[in-house]
This record gives sequence, structure tokens and C-alpha cells, in this order.
Amino acid sequence: MKLIFPKNIFSQFIIDNLPDQLKKETAFYPSSLIVHEVKKNESNIGLIPTLDLIKNNDLFVSKSFGLAFEGSLCNSYIYYKSKQHEISEITLFGDLSSVEVILCKVLFKEIYDSPVEIKISTEKHDLIRGNYVIVGDKNFKDEKYLSGISFAEEMVEILSLPFVNYVFASGDRNNIEKLNDMLIGVSNSIYDSVESDKFTQSYSLKTKNYFNENISSLIFDFGDQDLEGINQIMRLPYFHGFIDEIVDLKFV
Repeated sequence: MKLIFPKNIFSQFIIDNLPDQLKKETAFYPSSLIVHEVKKNESNIGLIPTLDLIKNNDLFVSKSFGLAFEGSLCNSYIYYKSKQHEISEITLFGDLSSVEVILCKVLFKEIYDSPVEIKISTEKHDLIRGNYVIVGDKNFKDEKYLSGISFAEEMVEILSLPFVNYVFASGDRNNIEKLNDMLIGVSNSIYDSVESDKFTQSYSLKTKNYFNENISSLIFDFGDQDLEGINQIMRLPYFHGFIDEIVDLKFV
């Protein structure tokens, strides 16, 4: 089986601590394309954006492991321009997926009672004067995250549950079962990865300390709260009229 990941620091933590037999079978794709790669070959397993399951609920989903956040540490941050009375537009930038596109609409309606126009940009200069969300490691370059607001914290505010950003999914039930067995105990090694020299060399000391202080809010082992977080995220697009029916998932 092939394991397909989004390319970000959190995925790298997972890959660095996989059993050797799994490390050899990993590949990176943009978040928005991972589910397509999974569907091309049902033996593949992808760490896919949670809301990609809306249109792909035939996939089997791990109930044991994934990537969730319940604090300020996360993969996406919101940046606001100063001195504004209302928010009517926000630009998305980085390794975007259905999660950010859909949940930005939900978030601003729920928290700020403000429907917003969503724009997508591949140009960094578009971010200079507006409101924007950056997805991925660009948040941690030059300590950008220090001036942002954690997307995960805002979602936890809405859900009162962890924000499950990515889930392991596959067309092959047996492979999900095998993955669940092979990943037992990996989470402790992941938390220790923040202390590694490799991490220190790639990011500033301030960023390393930020990860150290907040790593406990990263969730890899799923429990009941995280599964309920998945279910609630899947219901939000229905409650806000983006889809016509609630999607049922096939947890393994």
C-alpha cells in the first residue's frame, strides 16, 4: 500500500516516526489532490482533508489516527488588516483544500455573523493589505504565525470539540485496519520529534519553542471526542445549506 500525505511540518512529523516498512511507501501531494490519488488505486491510503469525505464517503476512514488540533498550534492561521469595522472578503493562500474553502464561510458566519466573499490566490503580494488565511508551512517561515489567529482555535470555539483537519482514508478496508495496527505507539515519538536537530535547523528558536509549548494540542491518536469532531465538521456544510443531506462515514 502507498501512503499519501500533504506536504507540511505535521505530516513530516508523522512520516519521520513511521515504521521503516511504511516510510518506504510514502509520497507527497497537494492537499486538494490527495483524495484523487487515493481513488485512482483503492489500496492507497491518504491523509486527506476531512471535508473531502463529503463527495467521497465511499472511502473507509480510520477511527484511530489522523491529524487534529485543539489549541493555537495548527496548519492554518487567519490574518486581519487593521482598522476595519466589518469583514466582507478574505483571501486564501497556500496548500488549500475543501476544509479552508468551506469552513471559512462557516466560521465567519458563526463567529462574526458576516458572510464573506472567498478569494483564492497563488500570489503572495495579494496578501499585503487584505484579510487572508495562510495554509501550511508558510505560517512558520519568518515567524508569520505570531501575527495570526489560529484557525483551529476558532473552529474549536464553534464545535466545542477538537478540530480534525485530516483523516486517513482508503478504498481498501483491510489496509486501514493494517495501518491502525502499525501506528499504535507512534504518537509518543511524534511529540519527541520537536526536540530533534532537524527541526531546529529548519525553523527559528522562537518557532521551535512555540511548538514545544503547544505540541500537546496536536492530536494524532483519535478518541471519542475526535470522532465526534469529525461528525460535527461533516454536519456544518449541511446546516449552512452547502449540501443537501448529512453524509455518513465508514469508520474502521
